[in-house]
Amino acid sequence: MTGKVFNIERYHYTDGAGIRILVFLKGCTLRCPWCSNPESQVIATQLAFNKNKCQNCGRCIPACENHAIFIKDGAVETDLEACVHCGACVKRCFYDARTLFGRDMTVDEVMAEILKDRDFYKRSRGGVTFSGGEAACQPEFVRECTRRCRMEYIDTAIETAGAVPWDMLFCAVEHMGEILFDIKTLDEAVFREFSDYSLEHVLDNLKALCAMGKKVRIRCPIIPGVNQKEEFIRGVIDIARENKIGRIDLLPFHQLGSYKYRTIGKEYALGHLKTMAKEEADSFKNMIQQEGITCVVGG
Repeated sequence: MTGKVFNIERYHYTDGAGIRILVFLKGCTLRCPWCSNPESQVIATQLAFNKNKCQNCGRCIPACENHAIFIKDGAVETDLEACVHCGACVKRCFYDARTLFGRDMTVDEVMAEILKDRDFYKRSRGGVTFSGGEAACQPEFVRECTRRCRMEYIDTAIETAGAVPWDMLFCAVEHMGEILFDIKTLDEAVFREFSDYSLEHVLDNLKALCAMGKKVRIRCPIIPGVNQKEEFIRGVIDIARENKIGRIDLLPFHQLGSYKYRTIGKEYALGHLKTMAKEEADSFKNMIQQEGITCVVGG
């Protein structure tokens, strides 16, 4: 069994308990304009070309059999529409200007990476978090990885937006220790701008997870002009109380992944927004804590 993985990051401490390793999987059902991992939105392997790192040496040009790389006005250009994402040019680049997002990894290969940090998990009560993209888009792979982690006594968590069919979500979380459930908006019209699923479907999935007895934590990205409103926070509080969820994380807007849009041929729509300071979410944090719910800004 293989999964399409685009990154593995170590030594995180905001995506679950303790020190964690994050396994990022390709594929997502949402198209959030603030997404910090735009390379995760399609499940297929993608080439990224960072012009700022390119030294225009031209070593990559003969490597491309599709002639998608060429010189224009003295600079190397890449036609991403003609690119077949084979990765041949990546191997020829000395300057890390070319990256291939997404590689097939077996469960054994992922577990080998996870087990390298076993001592850190034990000392910090940490573990592994599956993210993306939407990790539940590869449910069988996630299920098998978490089953293997459970056999090794390693804590597991998944970050999900719940915008997948219930059978896929159930499969992905069957052996999962904690679910970090994203709620991005409670406005149906806004949600439909970047989702083919309804809010009702997402919230029904959340209720079903809680009814199973799963440990669930709500996470809310705070996006200016989208959900930076007391009304939204009140709605999330009501959802948490209704489902007996004891923690809400607030994730202030940032632009850490904005540069990646250009490298994969996409436009970043929120370049006009400033990164939020944590203090800007303090009033929301106080609202949540006044209801007896734990709140952490930053996750």
